Amino acid sequence: MKIFSLIFALIFFLIALPIYAKLADDLNDLVGYTITASKTINRWYDDKKGNDTFEGCDHGRVIVFDDNSSLTCAEYGYQYVYRPTAIILTRKITAKGKSFYDVKMVVGNEIYDMSM
Repeated sequence: MKIFSLIFALIFFLIALPIYAKLADDLNDLVGYTITASKTINRWYDDKKGNDTFEGCDHGRVIVFDDNSSLTCAEYGYQYVYRPTAIILTRKITAKGKSFYDVKMVVGNEIYDMSM
């Protein structure tokens, strides 16, 4: 039984620690952002097509939430999930007297750059 516990612990540390290290790196990039919403993704559309599953982001793709609000993808990233929860993070940036918001959307373990 001790050998099983030792093997389990070794496997856990070899697999889990890199995952937690990646999480810490990802969260470090989000310092200064505020969680502003938690929404369910309802559908997406772009110039070519649309669907009621979340298939990640493509530049210019519009992500529509259950409350009919939307965000536009500013980068590419593939992920396939049906009606996932999205955490919306924002950070106000002021430059040359003008203010705008930098927006991130977290779905599962992916972080996407978005625009309003």
